[in-house]
Amino acid sequence: MTKLDWRACLGYPVGIFGPMLGWIAVIQYLLYFYTDVAGIPPAKAGLIFMLGMIWDAVSDPLVGFLADRTRTRWGRYRPYLLFGSVPFAVVVAFTFFPVGDKTADYFWLALITHLLFRTGYTLVYMPFTAMIARITTSYDSRTLLAAIKTEFIFLANLTISWGFYTLVDRFGGGEEGHSFFRAAMIVGALAALTTLICFFSIREPEHEAGPPRPRGQLMQAIPTLVKNRAFILLFFGVAIFGGFYGAEISMTAYMAKYWLGDESYTKILFTAQAVASLASIPFWYWLGVKKGKTHVWIAGVIMAATGLLGLFFLRPDNLYTMAGLYAFTNMGATGFITVFYAMTADSVDWGEWKTGQRHEGIIFGLVSFANKFAAGVASFGVGAGLALIGFKADTQLDDGQLSGMFVIGMLLPALAFLAAAALMTQYPVSRQVHGKIVADLVRK
Repeated sequence: MTKLDWRACLGYPVGIFGPMLGWIAVIQYLLYFYTDVAGIPPAKAGLIFMLGMIWDAVSDPLVGFLADRTRTRWGRYRPYLLFGSVPFAVVVAFTFFPVGDKTADYFWLALITHLLFRTGYTLVYMPFTAMIARITTSYDSRTLLAAIKTEFIFLANLTISWGFYTLVDRFGGGEEGHSFFRAAMIVGALAALTTLICFFSIREPEHEAGPPRPRGQLMQAIPTLVKNRAFILLFFGVAIFGGFYGAEISMTAYMAKYWLGDESYTKILFTAQAVASLASIPFWYWLGVKKGKTHVWIAGVIMAATGLLGLFFLRPDNLYTMAGLYAFTNMGATGFITVFYAMTADSVDWGEWKTGQRHEGIIFGLVSFANKFAAGVASFGVGAGLALIGFKADTQLDDGQLSGMFVIGMLLPALAFLAAAALMTQYPVSRQVHGKIVADLVRK
C-alpha cells in the first residue's frame, strides 16, 4: 500500500495525540512533582527514572516481538490500541498520585506507578509507531505521514504546556498535592479517547506485497539487526539526542522557578516551544521532500544545539528572551521529531533488503527503547546533577548552583546534539536508495 487516503492521513496521526499527552506530562512535570510536591530527594527521584529505563530495556523489545506475531481480525498492531487505551488512561492519572503529607516516604509508590505508566505507554505507543511501516512503503508518503503525526505531537505538547499547569492551578486552591492527580485524570481520559479514534479510523493492509517474508525468532533477529547499519545508526542517534533533549525539557520547570523566579512561567516557556514547533513543521516537511529525511535530522539538531548554546552563554533573565531562545531550540528539535520514526520504517526495509529478514516490531521496539532509555538516563542524570550542585527544593540557590543548572540543562545537551548530527552523516538510506530497495523487495 503506497498511496494514502484522507482517513490514513488523519486517522493514523491522531493516534499519537493520546500517548503523547501522557508522555509529555511526565517529561515536563513528573521530576518536578517528585522533588517539589511529593518531597522525594532529587537523587531518589532520578533513580526512579533510571529503574523505569531498565524496565523499558525488557518491555519495549518484548512488546515489539509480540506485536510482530500478533494476528487478529483487527490486524497486527491495532488491537493494542483497542485494549491498551483505557489501562493507559488509568496509569497516567496514578503516576501523579495524590500527595497528602510531604514528610511521608513516597519513593515506593512513585516507583510502582512509574513502572506501570511505562508499561501502559509501551503497549499503546510501540505498536502504533510500527504501523507506519505497514501503512505505506513510499519514501515521500512516510515523510508526509510523519509530518502530520508531528503536528499532533506538538498539539499534545501545546495542550500539556498550557493546559496541564492551568488545571493544576484551578484544582489546587494553593495545594498541589491533589491537583496534579486531578489534572492527570483529565489527561488520561483524553489520551484514551484519541487512541480509540485512531483504532476506529484506520485499517491495516490485509496482505503484504510480494511473497511471505521471513521474520525469524527473537534470538535469531539479533545477528540480522547487528548487520543493519541504518538501524544501528538510528538507534544510537535517537539515544543521544532523545536523552539530552529529555534533560533540557526536564530542567525547564526548574529554570522558570529558580532562575526567572516564578514557577508559573513554566507554562509560558513550554507554550512558546510548542507554538514554534507547530509553526516549523511545514518547513521541515518541505526540506524532507526537497533534500531527504537525513538532511532534516542534521539541520534540525544543529539548530537545536545553537539555541541551547545561546541560552547557556547569554543566560537571559527576561522571560520573553528566554522563551524566544527555547522556541528556537525546539523548532530545531522538531526537525528530528518529524523524521526519525519515518527513518526507522526505512531502516526496516534496508534490513530486509540486506539480510532477507523483516523485523518491524522488534526494530520499532528497540528504537522506542533507545528513546525512553535515554530519557530515563537523562532524568537520572538531572536528579544526580541537582544533588551534586547541592540543590534543595524551595530554597534560594546561589550563583554556583544556578550555573550548574545551566550546564545540566543547556551546555551538555547542546554538545550531545552536535554528536547526534555528526553520527547521522553516515546514514545510508536516501530517497534514491529506498526506491531501489522497495523495487527489489517487490521482485523477490
